[in-house]
Amino acid sequence: MSSESGGEVPIQTDHSPGWRREGSAFVELLALSGFAVAQPLLDIFGRAPTQFVFREAQRADIVAFGLMVTFALPVVLLVIEALVGLVWPYGRRILHFAFTGALIGCFALQAARGLMTGIPLLAAATLVGTIGAVLCERARAAQLWLRFASIAPIAFLALFLFTSDTALLLRDTSKPPAKVKIGSPAPVVMLVFDEFPLAAIMRSNGTIDQELYPNIAALAGQANWFRNATAVSSSTWYALPALATGQFPKDGTTPVAASHPDSLFRLLGDSYDLDVTESITKVCSPDLCDGQAPSASGRKALLRDAAGVMRDRLSFSGESGDATADLVEQPAADDSAPAADPKDADPKDAAAKADDFFADFRLNQPDRFRTFVDGVAKGSKTLHYLHILLPHVPYRFLPSGARYEPPDPDLGRNEDQWVDEPWFPTLARQRLQLQLVYVDTLVGELVRTLKEQGAFDESLIVMTADHGIAFHAGEAIRGIQGQPVSDQTIGELAWVPLIVKTPGQKRGVVSDANVLTVDVLPTIADVLDVNVPWPIDGQSVFGPRRPTNIKPFYPSDVNAFGVQSLAPVEIDGKTTWPSVTAAAVDRFLPNGTGRQRLWRIDPDSDLIGTEPDAAAAGALEPVDFTLRDAEKYQLSRRS
Repeated sequence: MSSESGGEVPIQTDHSPGWRREGSAFVELLALSGFAVAQPLLDIFGRAPTQFVFREAQRADIVAFGLMVTFALPVVLLVIEALVGLVWPYGRRILHFAFTGALIGCFALQAARGLMTGIPLLAAATLVGTIGAVLCERARAAQLWLRFASIAPIAFLALFLFTSDTALLLRDTSKPPAKVKIGSPAPVVMLVFDEFPLAAIMRSNGTIDQELYPNIAALAGQANWFRNATAVSSSTWYALPALATGQFPKDGTTPVAASHPDSLFRLLGDSYDLDVTESITKVCSPDLCDGQAPSASGRKALLRDAAGVMRDRLSFSGESGDATADLVEQPAADDSAPAADPKDADPKDAAAKADDFFADFRLNQPDRFRTFVDGVAKGSKTLHYLHILLPHVPYRFLPSGARYEPPDPDLGRNEDQWVDEPWFPTLARQRLQLQLVYVDTLVGELVRTLKEQGAFDESLIVMTADHGIAFHAGEAIRGIQGQPVSDQTIGELAWVPLIVKTPGQKRGVVSDANVLTVDVLPTIADVLDVNVPWPIDGQSVFGPRRPTNIKPFYPSDVNAFGVQSLAPVEIDGKTTWPSVTAAAVDRFLPNGTGRQRLWRIDPDSDLIGTEPDAAAAGALEPVDFTLRDAEKYQLSRRS
């Protein structure tokens, strides 16, 4: 086709030998897809090793993911071109022109998202893609540049496999189990909750609310409750390794065994059987904790994760979130479980039939908990460890265990900060309290199972949480995006439950000693009478008290470059304790008695539990409302 032919697309017929034509086409597609797709995906997932941990990916799966992201798209596009070329040679050139334009447009769209949104962004990307495709078709300089640029995707892949945070998962840096002598062996049951502020179960007088949380209160009544225990970070990325290693957070580390080889699991791995279930982290090395090999659906899920990230990056509406920050702090996941059946609201069987409710975490948390409970057995040489993503958002459980459809997860939230309207954090706090009642039921199941098996008395039981969460209008929710922790929120972010029941303990003890979550490992070592053969920052809670009530707390910043641990701040536990009691459950739910208090947060809460008054009907005023998913509320006639 002549280049002088008016407005026709300037496409030339390629008469090169077949192998050279195919090679040239592949090189161009590889280079362009490398910048448009491979580089952003490998960069984001390279800074999100927890995504691979969450998907239980092995080394081969990580390598395969990198190869697929780098080469799959150009290979598929080349095959499509070749098949079209078999029946329509000229059409193959048109298709190649369209593919190169689309890839250039995708790159331009991502590059310009910070400058514009909506139709202008789409128009600009389309224009750049069209001009770029013409240059690639007509300009020798552009074609030569693509030849050299085809090396870039290989470099992106190499960076992902050898220098990224995810590359740590590919390295065999695990240490053998520590050769230590355990003087007083006992079964260890360690239960770590997530986003669990102490204030949510504690009354302002410093006691656990027995009306709402009887099982947790009963466990504390037979154990040591360290009321002044604080987390060292509000980011799971750093808080969980601190629990397992007894060491303060170190910036630049990732929550995997390669960054934290010395841990509770290595300490007991030579003498104990390890029944370990981690979430988000993988501090226990595969050599010690045999993980289940990922299924084909799990491997496919990684590619779906990548597709989701690209959809986010290619959105021109300006409404999509920061995919990188989402991945590095909490893995993306599927919500493929069916909706809960309405009959699950029956309290007799709701807990047993509760559906998968963690849209952000894919796994059915109640099922994970019951699997953990079923695995708890009597015996002195087993460590049972579970980090469960409860009562972490989304809040979807009622006290009975029935699941309800929550409002928009971003309702009232602006990234990691509440909006200024107080009702939104108030509603979220109420839903946390409701979900915690269900969590209390799960704790009761664990204790009851241990007692039925005759393992409760002889076991060392540790119940704690990685960090808390705050509910104040206009304030940070977790303080994980570099926000300074305030006097108002620190009580809910830092103070967490810590209950330790020692073997043979019968009477409960309440302690106000200055305790940190890095003290959990040395406490377990103290009770089992074993020396920790590496330096630790924590100390046994049963040893000498810290001389002051100063508490180090490491804020973090989840950003486009991963999770950064910021310089620690010093919290004065004495002067900050009032922020804990100010958020106590009886001050949040001051009206009524029993579980009815959970619903009394509205100014008209005195109407709850009363019969409608027909005489007042004339005083009612109509209101406008929107009913979402109306079909879910249709009544069905049962046979």
